[in-house]
Amino acid sequence: MAEENQEKGAEASSKSGISGFLPILLVVILVPALSYAMTEFFVIPKIKASLGTAGQVEEPGNHGKLPETNKHAATHPIEFANIVSNLSGSMKSRYIKVSFTAYSADPEVEARMEHEKAKLLDATLGILSSLTLAELEEAGVKNRVRNELLLAFESVLHSRIFEELYFSEFVVQ
Repeated sequence: MAEENQEKGAEASSKSGISGFLPILLVVILVPALSYAMTEFFVIPKIKASLGTAGQVEEPGNHGKLPETNKHAATHPIEFANIVSNLSGSMKSRYIKVSFTAYSADPEVEARMEHEKAKLLDATLGILSSLTLAELEEAGVKNRVRNELLLAFESVLHSRIFEELYFSEFVVQ
């Protein structure tokens, strides 16, 4: 009788040993496979759809990169460097120094700038000198100044020649 109990115990322990590994095996195999499938077939298509790239064909050699969507003709840069102006209300004790590049699609913008650069510099100085120290501490001031500069350039030139403007220097002293 004791021998039968030992045999049954040995059988039960060998069965429970195999069945004890079954949940671990399932977790080790199924979780990564399920994670991969969800990412590949659910998450990535949703991200592509939200970025607007789901229907685009991937170019050879461009695996994993998003296609360039901001292709436009604003390729003619005009640089405005080291423009310094006093701040409004600072009793000439504070100043702002900016450098920026404006981009235009007009291929003849360089020739036009020979005649108009002084007007554009004057408009830039007018905008910069109207700024106060309190305004420069506000969030998003560079974007506001950028938009004001583009509007002023449009007004001076009587047409929208510059599409983009990027600051390379924006210092308040």
